[in-house]
Amino acid sequence: NLGQSVCIVTGSEDTTVYFYSYDMKKNRCVNRLQGHSAPIIDVCFNRDESFFASGDENGNIIIWKRDQF
Repeated sequence: NLGQSVCIVTGSEDTTVYFYSYDMKKNRCVNRLQGHSAPIIDVCFNRDESFFASGDENGNIIIWKRDQF
C-alpha cells in the first residue's frame, strides 16, 4: 500500500508492470505485477484507483483489483 505517496507506474518490455514510489531523495520499486507474455504498451487506473488495467503488444488486457497491486 502506497498510501498518499506519489506513485509512478510503467509497463516494461520484460512483460512486467513496475510501481515506483516517488521521493525527491530516493525512488524505489515497491511492487511488480507479472502476467503478460508480451511487452506492455499501456497502463491505466480507473477514477478511484480500485482497478488497474495493463495492455500488451499482443492485444491482451489484464484488469487488476486493488488488493493485487
